[in-house]
Amino acid sequence: MLVPAAPARTAPLPPHPAVTCAACLVTTGDGVLWGREVDSRRANASTTKMLTALIVVRDAELDEVVSTSRNAAATGGGGFDLRPGDRFTVGDLLHALLLSSSNDAAVALAEHVAGTEQAFVARMNRLAGSFGARGSHFVTSHGLDVPGHYSTARDLARIALALLRRPALAEIVALPSATIAGSSGTHRLVNTNPLLETYEGAIGVKTGYTAGAGDVLVAAAERRGRRLIAVAMGSSVASEDAAALLDYGFLVLGRTVLVEEGEPVGELVFDPSGATAVVAGRTLRGIPDPARVEVSLVPARVTPPLAEGETVGTMVVTLPTGEVVARGPAVAGGELDDHGGGGAGFFGSLRGAAASVVGARSW
Repeated sequence: MLVPAAPARTAPLPPHPAVTCAACLVTTGDGVLWGREVDSRRANASTTKMLTALIVVRDAELDEVVSTSRNAAATGGGGFDLRPGDRFTVGDLLHALLLSSSNDAAVALAEHVAGTEQAFVARMNRLAGSFGARGSHFVTSHGLDVPGHYSTARDLARIALALLRRPALAEIVALPSATIAGSSGTHRLVNTNPLLETYEGAIGVKTGYTAGAGDVLVAAAERRGRRLIAVAMGSSVASEDAAALLDYGFLVLGRTVLVEEGEPVGELVFDPSGATAVVAGRTLRGIPDPARVEVSLVPARVTPPLAEGETVGTMVVTLPTGEVVARGPAVAGGELDDHGGGGAGFFGSLRGAAASVVGARSW
């Protein structure tokens, strides 16, 4: 059964965030909540290393040992300062890459994985294209200013989303600091992302700065089960811009209710045992216009007796195009005894007039 969602209890959206970024956005990953010049191609500095890390975890094991070449050691920058012959595991160099933003670690990893940095960069561009990041082009594994190396706010958000889906990388970018050990001794690394210890719910992702790119930050935060990604490129202070973008995004999400917890979404019928109302197990929020979405109920295989609040299926919120925008638990709205013994191993069926369900959604 498809049920149109009722208009949400929303206040007017807040003013656009006050930000200095030349190109920026805040997104849930499903859609942009607000943006400026989101497809503008700009130098993106060390945010490049998100894609470098994705190639490395795809093509190498974390416990492989990397020997630093003279070429990699000569790259410099990022506060790690590898020397020729230094040996570290892939996992340790990923920490240096993503926390202290080590440029020499980027080249060492690239050479270890692909033989040469040039061959590695070819893999980077192919992978970026597979994410839909077609407004980007990468020339190095580290992101120092060179002609033809650029990305967009939209593409960086896509790459960040892919990184956060990799548990090993998501764990690293959420660390304020780490200690690693290699052939040259023990090194303490401090994450260059200031939001990790100053912004509620911050979980990453990557900073960047060059003369050509300006101050850049790709930031992510989670609150109440919702994740947002903010990208600030060419900012006066990227951390302040990213925080303002995240604040705006959470405010928008907090005011847009698609389905309210406890709302009726259908009815399960067990013949001859009876029927029970099915209600939303939790509030679902999202960015679409609530008046345009539909709610369907996918019942689980359940049998009486049922207790009030017991999960009996899944609510699926979709756009008219069929695109799924949210999912959540559906629960029994009341108890149901097995009076007739019917329905064992039986899917509950759905029934009920849409008008009566919609009427129950009046706010």
